[in-house]
Amino acid sequence: MSTDTPTLSGWRRLLLEWSDLPLRASLAATFIYHGQGKLFGGLAQFTEGIEKMGLPMPGVLAFLAALAEFGGGVGLAFGFLTRLSALGIMAVMFVAITKVHWHDGFKGIEFQLALFAMALCLFLRGAGPLSVDRILSGYWSRKRLQASAAKQQ
Repeated sequence: MSTDTPTLSGWRRLLLEWSDLPLRASLAATFIYHGQGKLFGGLAQFTEGIEKMGLPMPGVLAFLAALAEFGGGVGLAFGFLTRLSALGIMAVMFVAITKVHWHDGFKGIEFQLALFAMALCLFLRGAGPLSVDRILSGYWSRKRLQASAAKQQ
């Protein structure tokens, strides 16, 4: 058997490492879509909704939430500042769950809870291999050095 044929554990490691990509992509698309609608035209209406919730500084909170959604979505799409992007999305979903949808029970929070959980996974694991975060960390340079060292042995 060839030494460069992945073992089952090698395949498992490969799948596990790349599993973050579809998670990031779907969460990014969702929040770019919703955030751009608020940030570029729907901010006044969103601010009114926050004001009705009785939260302080509704204009500031509306802008920060819209920015967390849109900016967090763009960050996730590129895998840039992934943990910070995920944290912003988690904060927005926490408020949506507790202040907007909680009164409807699980049926009212299931979508927001799923989005919160997806963001939590990315917060805990990071962006994965195809990301700006990995490039900036020097991960791929270290991988090339490790592969080169392994070939020399």
